[in-house]
Amino acid sequence: SIIHISSISAFKPSARNPPYGAIKAALNQYAMTQAVLLAPKKIRVNCVAPGSIEFPGGTWEQRRLNDRKLYDAVLARVPWGRMGRPEEVANVVAFLASDLASWITGQTIVGDGGQMVT
Repeated sequence: SIIHISSISAFKPSARNPPYGAIKAALNQYAMTQAVLLAPKKIRVNCVAPGSIEFPGGTWEQRRLNDRKLYDAVLARVPWGRMGRPEEVANVVAFLASDLASWITGQTIVGDGGQMVT
């Protein structure tokens, strides 16, 4: 199983960093192509597209400390009411790598606390 890490930025426009979203959208498409090409070898290919993930030393911690206005604006668009945690992304990756996901290939799984639907 191959698992790429994408982003919800692949699905929504972002004036803050347009190239980032474009690259992540290309990664999603590439994963679909890989899924088709590698299926005969029984290799599954998927993406995980996290929303905003906060961890010590990361971008969102820095924003919380140094650009509270932006941090609060983004947080306000997360229905779950908090930023995600790295282990929550890891849980999706572990699922996709496991036999529980044996019939899943060519997909992008979003894990964002509802951030993308706001």
